[in-house]
Amino acid sequence: MSKALLSPLVLALLAGCASSPKYACGVPEGVGCKPVGEVYEASITGTLTRGRVTPDDEDGEQEAAKRPLAEPSNTPVVATVQPGDPLLTRPRHIRVWINRWEDKAGDLHDETYLYLRLDNGTWRLGQ
Repeated sequence: MSKALLSPLVLALLAGCASSPKYACGVPEGVGCKPVGEVYEASITGTLTRGRVTPDDEDGEQEAAKRPLAEPSNTPVVATVQPGDPLLTRPRHIRVWINRWEDKAGDLHDETYLYLRLDNGTWRLGQ
């Protein structure tokens, strides 16, 4: 009797799996799921694609989706400053160490650091 009940139950569960969406992560239609590791590797190698496809494409891939998001470049980008350009100086910060201490109730407070901003930086205008 139990085998007779178990077989339809297993078949019903398998039928539910067959009708589930293509991806278990629940992304909208036209967007694929990839594991985080694959996305990370693609971003490092510069082959990360947009990933969104449209249903009117014959092969399911759009030309824009095949191109990388950013072209890898070996040339460094150098920011240049011309004389007279306004410059924003860095904000000044200090780190204050507070030693462990005991309050009036006898509770011990462990040592800690406070990070304080002294100013927000200033604009240096060229003269």
